[in-house]
Amino acid sequence: MAHLGFLVTGGPFDSERWRTAYELGRAALDDGHEVTYFHYLDGALVPVADQEFPDCSDAGLYDEMPTEKFQELVEDGAGVICCGLCVNARGIDAETDYPDGVEIGLLPDLADMLGEADRVISL
Repeated sequence: MAHLGFLVTGGPFDSERWRTAYELGRAALDDGHEVTYFHYLDGALVPVADQEFPDCSDAGLYDEMPTEKFQELVEDGAGVICCGLCVNARGIDAETDYPDGVEIGLLPDLADMLGEADRVISL
């Protein structure tokens, strides 16, 4: 099967890029493909646990927070890597703010994903 890589650069509440990445990755995993995500820039905020967006939580778009969706992907075998420099620049405490299975990496990890994946989608 194919290896699909995702570069996620948008934050959880500035667009639906994270949701598109989730849905495409979900479909790929369901079809037996390997999936890896690299969260870069504000994308490092997507898998942060315990986020709330009260004004929209009942409207359907955020009835489940991004971290819950990406935790499902991790549990189903997807790799989720967040850029360590981006994490530090945004004041995220990786040990307490990310759920189990979310890894911290650097740009060489992105380069590895780019080299190993059959296709890469940047969102």
